[in-house]
Parts: sequence; C-alpha cells; structure tokens
Amino acid sequence: MIKNALITGGAGDIGLSICRRLLKEGYRVFLYDLPVSAGSRKAGELNGEYGAGRAVFIAGDLSDLAALPVQAEAVIKEYGAFHVLVNNAAIDTIGPLEKTSLEEFLATQRINAEAAYILSRSMAPGMKESGSGQIVNILSIVLSGGWENRVPYAMSKGALLGLTRSLARELGPFNIRVNAVSPGAIPTAMEKKHWQDDRSELDAAILERQSLKFRAEAEDVSNAVWFLISPESRFITGHELHVNGGWYMG
Repeated sequence: MIKNALITGGAGDIGLSICRRLLKEGYRVFLYDLPVSAGSRKAGELNGEYGAGRAVFIAGDLSDLAALPVQAEAVIKEYGAFHVLVNNAAIDTIGPLEKTSLEEFLATQRINAEAAYILSRSMAPGMKESGSGQIVNILSIVLSGGWENRVPYAMSKGALLGLTRSLARELGPFNIRVNAVSPGAIPTAMEKKHWQDDRSELDAAILERQSLKFRAEAEDVSNAVWFLISPESRFITGHELHVNGGWYMG
C-alpha cells in the first residue's frame, strides 16, 4: 500500500524539495498550495518523473480556516488516510511592530500556525487508526531572537514549536511522532523576493554568522525532514532539529 503525504506550500522551493524526497522513498505526495501557484504544473512535472498519480495538487487557501477541515475530509475520503503531514507553508511578514497592520498579523498567525493545528487535527484520526504517523512542522532560525522587525512571523513559528511539543505528548501513545525542522538562511524565492539583484552582500553576511562557510540548499532541509519521518528516528519526538550551518546553536 502506497503511503500518503501532505505537504503545505508544496509548490515552493523547500516544499517541492520535500515532495521529491518523499517520492524517492515511495510516497504519494499531495502538494497543497494556492490556486494561483505553480502547484498544478509542478505536480504534473513530478508525475512525469516518478509515475502517473504519484503527485496530486490540492488548490486551497490556508487562511480560510473554516474550509480546511472540510477540504481535508474530502481528500481523505477520496485517497485514504495520510501517514505524513508536513506543515511547511508560511508567509514572511516583515516590518516594525507599530507599522504592521492587524490584518497582516492575523493572516500570519492563520497561515503559519493555526492552519497547521487544523490540518494536524484532521489527519490525526487516520494516523491513530493505522497505528503510526509522522507530523513535521517547519520552523525558522528567526525563533533564536536574532532579528528585529519580525514579530508576527517569529510569534507564529513559536506557536508551531508549542504545537510540536504538545502534539508529540498527546499523540505519542498512538505511535505518532511529531517533530520540527528549523532552517537557517536557505536561498529560496522568499529570500530572493527581498534581495532581487546583487545578493553578494547578503551571502557575505550570512556566511560570517554561520560556522559552516557555504550556503545551504533546499535539499538540506528536505533531508532533515526525511530523517524525522524515517524509521531511523523512531525514538525521536517533540524535537526541534536546527539546520542552519551553526549560525544558532540552541
């Protein structure tokens, strides 16, 4: 029986890398992303590489919290229970505290944290019934407190850390493991959005802070995610795995 894995933000750089890694391990992956994203095209490309039906695009908006459990129920009814959930999607809200609108703050919490709670709640019954499951939440080095102008984003990732630990405690008796991966500076479209042209200054600043003197790739994150999903980590739960080249050692 093929195992199902849902990856939110699946059309983005890190999400797509996670999808590829899970496909290599034999999973069927579900890329959850916005209708306007490249998700449909990316899923088609993955099916061309790994076989028809191995990748499924689910169009949706994580900010619509009321629609999420209904959508999740429909997907589970059609494809069966899910064995893996990776809460990866996020919006990166940047700006001084007093200049960040209430709408921006609430949207950041909904998409980055509250949606992860709802999806975990929706996927847990199937995992319990099958006797195992893995949930991985993607956090951020921003939680180390080394940045200003990132309060809503850091707060949302802190909520995800609390979700990770509390879910690990509650779901552990059902052989469901819940962990987190906390990436450092990963060259993604989100980073390039803020540094569109010459990124040499950014690269130099990051390498100065890292202990390892090279820039990471999305695969460094997806490899860590796979480790926490794989049987090799069977005795690990409630853990935050830092993938930041030694920038922050917490």
